[in-house]
Amino acid sequence: MAIKVIIVSGFLGSGKTSVLMQLARYLIEISHGNKNEKKVVIIENEIGTAGIDNLLLENADFTVKNLFAGCACCTSSAKLTDTVDYLSKEYSPEWIIIEATGLAFPSKIKSAVETELGMQAMTIIVVDAKRWFRLLGAMENFVSEQLKDTKSVLVNKIDLVGETTVEKVQESIRKYNRDAYCYPVSATNELSAGFWDDLFEKAGILNGTRTP
Repeated sequence: MAIKVIIVSGFLGSGKTSVLMQLARYLIEISHGNKNEKKVVIIENEIGTAGIDNLLLENADFTVKNLFAGCACCTSSAKLTDTVDYLSKEYSPEWIIIEATGLAFPSKIKSAVETELGMQAMTIIVVDAKRWFRLLGAMENFVSEQLKDTKSVLVNKIDLVGETTVEKVQESIRKYNRDAYCYPVSATNELSAGFWDDLFEKAGILNGTRTP
């Protein structure tokens, strides 16, 4: 079965790790084969020299590989593809999840994975509903680039704002990417299997991987 790659990106504090852990559990549930096999491998891309979130992920029994010393879409692009290639051979997973730094351009990571490794890839962008307009005002060009080419945007932390704000955030996002599906969520709560089924179906990457 061909390996699929999912890039999870978003600004620091948007809730990427909470989303990623639920995503990883979902992928394990729908994967084929022995449950003891490493079906989901996670790559943590950190700007600094030591991981923080990876400790939480490892404690949840996921296989985690750190990628330090730069952003995966720029200085470490070659290292990223080397890491993905190595992990695919070492563990033969069905899924590789890349948790990108908040400074990454996920569309560039996706392009590198697809072009250099020939793997199917998708991006999931996590945004903070409460901080969205503040970030947009400070760095609009960067924010719009993060939204480029993605089909899945999770508008997170909706429990901290009103319905009107959530609607305005979604309207704002669609100005930069009309084709993106916006999913209002609170990642501190459980995201159902049906939610992930819908997201993957619309992204066109699930392709019948759910175990009967």
